[in-house]
Amino acid sequence: MKRLLFSVLSAMGLLMLCQGCSERTSDPSVILRKTWKGYTDSFIREGRVVRPKDGYDTVSEGQAYAMLRALAADDRETFDAVLRWTERHLSRKERAGDRLLSWRYADGAVVDANSAADADTDYALALVLASRKWRDASYLVLAKEVMNDILDRETRRFNGRLYLLPWPLQRGAPTGRIPQNLSYYSPAHFRIFFEETADKRWLELVETGYHLQRLIQRRFNGETGSGLLPDWCEIGADGIVATMPGRSASYGWEAVRIPLRLAMDYLLYGDGRALDLLRRFSAFYEEEYAENGMIYSEYSYGGEAANPFEHPLFYTAAFAALEISGSSLADMAFERVHRYLKDREGASWYLDEKEYYANSLCWLAAYYLQTRGQVSEHLP
Repeated sequence: MKRLLFSVLSAMGLLMLCQGCSERTSDPSVILRKTWKGYTDSFIREGRVVRPKDGYDTVSEGQAYAMLRALAADDRETFDAVLRWTERHLSRKERAGDRLLSWRYADGAVVDANSAADADTDYALALVLASRKWRDASYLVLAKEVMNDILDRETRRFNGRLYLLPWPLQRGAPTGRIPQNLSYYSPAHFRIFFEETADKRWLELVETGYHLQRLIQRRFNGETGSGLLPDWCEIGADGIVATMPGRSASYGWEAVRIPLRLAMDYLLYGDGRALDLLRRFSAFYEEEYAENGMIYSEYSYGGEAANPFEHPLFYTAAFAALEISGSSLADMAFERVHRYLKDREGASWYLDEKEYYANSLCWLAAYYLQTRGQVSEHLP
């Protein structure tokens, strides 16, 4: 079994390659220390991760993001506190008989007990990596239960392929179409799960994810692609991929995670399909920057800017694609991510102290700069 870079740690398994970083002046170790302090100060309350702009509610993805960040910071105390709160308040063991997580908690109670597959896969990954990092098999026991329930409840065989569902479909739900969120497919997650379970369904999900992303990146809903991918889509019984009613078909706040997950798989497992997809993302970013001098947040599938303003998370995604592709614009993207850092009393935040989503993911660029070239003993 091969030895992998410790920089596998990510929220969605998000990772970036750094080449030619010598000219970058930001100290990644300082960024990581200060942003972790900012994150724990602003978003973690006795193991619960809150979203200040959403009434201080909690969603399952936030718990998983915090656990992955705690692993990167080697902060087992915080990891265990988040794990305890998650199992106590979000576990569906008593409600639904599985080890998946209820999606949303607010005002002292679960207000949406449905699960979300992206959170469940990130949660399982955090547990697997914790078992390897801290040599504690109890994390792996729980991880295997979560992994088994993901396969049993959040996948469906359809048109001869195994698909990852964004949530468990209710009994009696229409079977002619299934919802899909391409940012929920993380091939590196699935390969790591296969290493722990030998269940080949994980490798089927790797193939399905790449099949969909390669297909849709070229053409979607009758439109030729620009290199981007949509937040949501539907697969019909006839195999046709179309927009999903009531859901975004833009390259937005869901799909922005796709380049990060693809970069992780290319770095850890060298899949050329990830490189091909990222090169198409990179070509779009290069053209956009040449024309406008910036990369906006949110685009239509065809590449038209939906929100003509910048956001560090979209630069984080661009950094992943540009670095893997060897683009000279990677340094620009890295600098733009960290242009948004705000500092106070030894702590830092991306944008501000209430921006939960940016602060959950944007730190990954600095994380890889700190750990590049290191080989981990915690991965096979």
